[in-house]
Amino acid sequence: MALPSGNVEPTTPEHGPARATVPTAAHAPTLVAHPATRPRERDVITAFAEITGEAIGDADLEQLLRSVCVKLCTVLGVSRSSLYLRRPDGRFRGAAGHCADDGDITEAVKRQESGIAGDHFSREIIETARSVLIEDVPNDPRPHRRTMEHWRVRAMLGVPLVFDGEVIGLLFVDNKDLPRRYTAEDIEIAEMFAQLSALFLTQAMLNSRLRAQASEITRSRNTLAYLADVHRKLTNAVLEGADIHRVVRLLSDLSTKPVVLYDEDFRVLAWAAPATLGLDRAPVISEQIRRMPSVETELAGLSPDRPSAVVPPTLSVGLGRRHLLCRLMIEGKPNGYLGIVEVGRSLEQVDANIAEHGATVLSLQILSERRQIETQGQARDDYLSDLLRNTRDKEHLVRRGPQFGIDLTYPHVLVRFTLAANQRMSASAAQRLVTRRFQEVLGIDEPAAVKLPGSVTVLVPLPDGGSGEELQRVRDAVSRIRASLQPQLATGATVISGVCREVTDFPQASREMREVAEIARSFEWSAGVLDVTELGLFRLVVSSGRVKEAVHFAHEYLHAVQTADDSVLLDTWRAFVTAEGRVQGAAQALDVHENTVRYRMGKVKELTRLDPASLDVMLSARLAFQILDFSGR
Repeated sequence: MALPSGNVEPTTPEHGPARATVPTAAHAPTLVAHPATRPRERDVITAFAEITGEAIGDADLEQLLRSVCVKLCTVLGVSRSSLYLRRPDGRFRGAAGHCADDGDITEAVKRQESGIAGDHFSREIIETARSVLIEDVPNDPRPHRRTMEHWRVRAMLGVPLVFDGEVIGLLFVDNKDLPRRYTAEDIEIAEMFAQLSALFLTQAMLNSRLRAQASEITRSRNTLAYLADVHRKLTNAVLEGADIHRVVRLLSDLSTKPVVLYDEDFRVLAWAAPATLGLDRAPVISEQIRRMPSVETELAGLSPDRPSAVVPPTLSVGLGRRHLLCRLMIEGKPNGYLGIVEVGRSLEQVDANIAEHGATVLSLQILSERRQIETQGQARDDYLSDLLRNTRDKEHLVRRGPQFGIDLTYPHVLVRFTLAANQRMSASAAQRLVTRRFQEVLGIDEPAAVKLPGSVTVLVPLPDGGSGEELQRVRDAVSRIRASLQPQLATGATVISGVCREVTDFPQASREMREVAEIARSFEWSAGVLDVTELGLFRLVVSSGRVKEAVHFAHEYLHAVQTADDSVLLDTWRAFVTAEGRVQGAAQALDVHENTVRYRMGKVKELTRLDPASLDVMLSARLAFQILDFSGR
């Protein structure tokens, strides 16, 4: 086989070190081997025969590149060689290397780049596509000084790998720490070796790319088949009636990693993890990580076009695990996150595909459950409306109650929240907020409720039979709930009904609450919770609507004591009435001695000329105090 040849420029003081010129493949002349050079040419051919044998044996590209370096050292009789390849961006990065003393130096060479600023030696080879020899590296200005000192180079020959008229790589040879004179024959052999290498490596790189593409196609095909199986399993699970907890467990099984479902405020709704991990709680993303600027930016950038992101983007000490978070969108609005946690093996693209499939399924599942709950809630609201209006027969109401979680064999009370006229929240949203607070504070299932113009009425069960202690717990809970609703929900008077033990009690209780709410509105009172059972005679007196007369009565009845001192006697009288005429109870409420109460009540008797302990006086005083409390005076 005829081999291409180059020519050698002699070394002269004017021209510097010898340079070998490699013609382009299109105009490469045939090499005519002289008798003296035939043995070395045969060495080159033999070397490439061995490299070809390695290629046939399916050696990878890096191994073939290192074989080129090893064979070149053997053919030229030098101790070290390195090979650089041109990247798509035009830069020449280290690809392989060999040293007789150190063996495989590929990893060290990979960290190097040729043709960088200050490396005029390599730039000359690249720009001229010709070999360049520097026999006195320490005193030549062209090489990159720091690189030459690091590799301890004394003399170096650089040869281009040229294919189709373009430099695709560079080969460098030198004797580590030792000078070396390169003959014209050395340069010619190196150039011939480089030409064969360029042809061989071009084909080898093409084959490597084709193998990589085939591998990528196979991997993509397998991934698509796997994702199709994921989609099938998720779809079947939903069709079989799986709830969100089961879907999350299935996603964890498919990804072999922990999976966490969050709401919009990163509260955990459901989570699952492989049993082999032994986790006893959800591996949530911490608030510290969520507040990192880079993470906030990633989460803010999530959208239908970019539904998932890995946060934090890069893991640092103290930040724990990375999380792949995917946005859940329901009816075009953000509705939480689905997270896959990096535990065991690293997060991969397939995890993002699983998360995005899972987020879509969960969004549809949550929307379906929400619609079902709304439908059931509307039916329950209608049932409660029938119960309060008495529009259905008793047996029908008792029979249907269990469908909505209402057992009318237990006593109940009604709680009516009056909504302010300037309420910004819708009636439905107000109802959901109120029932959720009852669920949280009382620790019960979300109670039935009905929204009426200007109010929300809640049905509260009394499983203990409506004992005094249970009623007090309910009153205290209602006070806490009312306070917690401010300022989200502007409320007026909150009224608690009497205990309803029969179906027929509910309509009457509803009417009584409306009356009390009207009384409170008449007195412009909205400061707290009213219990219908505690109003008694007061309701009868003011139900006629003669509010001014009631207020006048209260002031007249208490006037003598009101004007006598700085409210000490009036407070004592109020405590005495509240304690139902018991001196001991009043003393405990005021935290004074019983004799002090007796002395003060004696003063009240002198001022009013009435016996505070008599039933009539106590009833009138109780009424007067209630009127003053309502009127806020």
